[in-house]
Amino acid sequence: MKNKNIFLFLLAVITVFAGCDEQYNIGTFDVDSNLMPGPRTDGPMAPAAVVASYDAYCDKVEVNWLPTVRTTAYDLYKNGEVLAAGLTDTFYVDTDALSVDTEYTVYSKNANGDSETASAAVGRMAMVPPTPVNFAATDGEYEAKVDLSWDPVDFAQYYILKRGDVVLSDAVVGTVYSDNVDAPTEPTEYTLIAVGVCGESPAVTTTGYCDPLIAFLYPINENFDGYDLGFNLSSLDIFQHIIQYDATGGPGAFTATDATSVSGEKSGVVAYNNPGNNVSQAGSIQLIFKNFTLLEGQRYRISYKLKCDIPTSMHIAVDGDGSGNPSKGDGVDNYLLPTAVNTKNGNLFGIQMAAKPEWTEVSYEFPATGDLAQNNLDPDPVALGWTPTTIQAGQETPLISITYWVGKGKAPNLENPPIYIDDLMIELIR
Repeated sequence: MKNKNIFLFLLAVITVFAGCDEQYNIGTFDVDSNLMPGPRTDGPMAPAAVVASYDAYCDKVEVNWLPTVRTTAYDLYKNGEVLAAGLTDTFYVDTDALSVDTEYTVYSKNANGDSETASAAVGRMAMVPPTPVNFAATDGEYEAKVDLSWDPVDFAQYYILKRGDVVLSDAVVGTVYSDNVDAPTEPTEYTLIAVGVCGESPAVTTTGYCDPLIAFLYPINENFDGYDLGFNLSSLDIFQHIIQYDATGGPGAFTATDATSVSGEKSGVVAYNNPGNNVSQAGSIQLIFKNFTLLEGQRYRISYKLKCDIPTSMHIAVDGDGSGNPSKGDGVDNYLLPTAVNTKNGNLFGIQMAAKPEWTEVSYEFPATGDLAQNNLDPDPVALGWTPTTIQAGQETPLISITYWVGKGKAPNLENPPIYIDDLMIELIR
């Protein structure tokens, strides 16, 4: 083993000295001076992410930005005018700030000059919000709520809304609010205050209320524009017509027409199709409104436009005998307006109206009691001393009839003048 180690050592020494006779040279290279980096001669890049406070402070605007490389200072402009030059910090506090939108612009600079472009942001100093304007509340437009609205208020972050002395919300965001929990049914004062960083605006008030009777405000409100021409209005639950010239009642119709109108596109017309029967028979054409509900203890108004070349009558009755047609059998006490009755044949005459060849508005408040002379055309309720009453139990679903009567052979030129109706309305008197 010892001889083996000596052999390996001698072999290693011989190998090392054998390599010493080789020569290795790195060589020489030419260097292109154009490839060597030189000093920069351009300015720095514009700063990024400029942020100016907006309505955050009452006495200043703070401007901040991110630093840029190769920058020794920053210049800050305000609406195009130098505000501060040579800034070494990346923020600035403008204590002479404006309470209107203000543009802040920042340039980076170094020994080579300013950045070619600038970064900008809009800031504003806050103020006390002014008094809100156009503060409004609904007046009986809804059954169980009051909707409130107002214009946006500058410098406001949120609003305080009160109903009387009760604070409905002390943090309303936006410009609308619905008071739908125990909303008042009588006119009630609401107060609005705008709140911002710098304080509260002067208060402004308005009044509003809800109306539980809204469902009964317009049990009928019809101008007939929603129906196709020629539509049979008698097919609706609310209308029917009765033609009485012969034993079978005779043909006739109550339809939507555009032959004449007042304020819209169409009206309703009721007419008899065979006036020749009038030669031997007296009769009537009757239009009845039904199947609507009134409110016990309340008063109502009926109004409509009427056009008819011969006298007509209008009467309101409770259908006491279930016939679906006002008649003497229903009893005089069941009429909701003073109504004269022809005792000879049982026909009721109702409120008499003269011929109205041009559109004329008819309007009466009911229920009422009083005197009505049979031939008194277009009666004056005040002059006749009608006494206002209210809907009683059992009177909530009356029948309202508009009728024209034609004696035997009295149809002009054997042509029945139709009854035109438009803008029919029954409304609750509040």
